[in-house]
Amino acid sequence: MKAYAEYFIENGIAYRRNTILQFGESWDLIGNVVLANPGSAVPLSKISTESLVRVKSFYRNYRSSNELSFDNWFEFSVDPTMLFIKKIFGGDYVERCKELNGVIQLFNTFNIKNQNLQEAVKQIGIESDLLFSYGIEKYFHNKPTYFGFSNEVLNNPLLRNVAEQIFKNASVDIRRIYRNEFSENSFYHPMYVNRAYNQSHFQPYKHSVLLPLIENS
Repeated sequence: MKAYAEYFIENGIAYRRNTILQFGESWDLIGNVVLANPGSAVPLSKISTESLVRVKSFYRNYRSSNELSFDNWFEFSVDPTMLFIKKIFGGDYVERCKELNGVIQLFNTFNIKNQNLQEAVKQIGIESDLLFSYGIEKYFHNKPTYFGFSNEVLNNPLLRNVAEQIFKNASVDIRRIYRNEFSENSFYHPMYVNRAYNQSHFQPYKHSVLLPLIENS
């Protein structure tokens, strides 16, 4: 897995957005994830010329390349959450293991890069155009999409509203593995999935969300 993203530091706060997780040889879009905020993955280096060509091509295919300047793209380390995303889409938690080949887009409810989610939530009062990535649902392209907002987001009125709008504006095909009403869903973070997938209380979620996600990918 390779991880690429835009990275900014503004007024002492780090932001990561438009994260791309690329597997195998393909750059075709195979899925999407929307979580809380960027965590512990760190920028390793400016993206190489070869990889940037691939990123630009990906954006020409799936988004308007005019939306980005491509001046702030970096290759990132792979953090535990990204590895759990790989397991979710690779079928590890539902015993349907497969090799991933393509791109999973990783979006977040807000873009402050801080692995301490509670601390990051306290920072959202700042004003910055980098804070939220509005309208991301139009880039899902009906590919299997995992929503793992986490309780810290759902318990914050501002962030819950952002998450709810992303969910409601996603296509019907994407939302069909979830309950119609936002409030009736459990939006488990991948880290929780990794802890709970063998526990008895988690089995209905595996069959209603994780398994259909794999079957549709």
